[in-house]
Amino acid sequence: MLTRSLLCATAAFALSACTYSVSGHGDNRSVESAGLVASRDVDVPGDAEFSGMFVGADGDVGGDLDLAGASVRSSAHVGGNLTAAGGRVRFTGEVAGDAEIDAGTGYVDAIIRGDAVIAAGRITLDGRIEGALEMDGGRMILRADIAGPVQIRGQGRDDSRNGRVDLAGRLRQGGLICAAEVNIRRAARIEGDLRIISDNRPDGDGFTFEALAGRDCDRV
Repeated sequence: MLTRSLLCATAAFALSACTYSVSGHGDNRSVESAGLVASRDVDVPGDAEFSGMFVGADGDVGGDLDLAGASVRSSAHVGGNLTAAGGRVRFTGEVAGDAEIDAGTGYVDAIIRGDAVIAAGRITLDGRIEGALEMDGGRMILRADIAGPVQIRGQGRDDSRNGRVDLAGRLRQGGLICAAEVNIRRAARIEGDLRIISDNRPDGDGFTFEALAGRDCDRV
């Protein structure tokens, strides 16, 4: 889809979006937009799909929302599931279902009522997740309120292959955090059983600690 969008943008550079199509009727009505700049407010009862270099989608989507681009921004209210992928992803809306985010650099300040799966080089996570969180990244700042258990694993960052996690949010059911460096800020609230695996034990309490001892987090 993204390749098709870039080819379309080359042929019609002056247009804000090469294609914008509506399909279905009534509660099944869905929209699709693709182009160099695919950005608009939507109010659709079905699904919405946006792809291009610069992608923006605000408004209300009754079904699933799928976003893909070099730069992705959205504050939409999504009645289904969210999928967002891009070099830079910023989402500040609300999702009734699950969310999957894949970004080079990401910022999420949202209410996600289902589970969230996030992969990013750098990510700041605010807001509230009412399900479980699975997150992989190089530099992760976690300030959100997470109702379900977490599975957080550090990936390559600079010379460290296991990344860094700064925890300043609320973990209601604990889980697992594995990273070369884990910092627990004063604002953090740890509930449930939390297992931390890192090179050094972080300051604070309310968790069990295990030395990483040269392992890779993605194999723990």
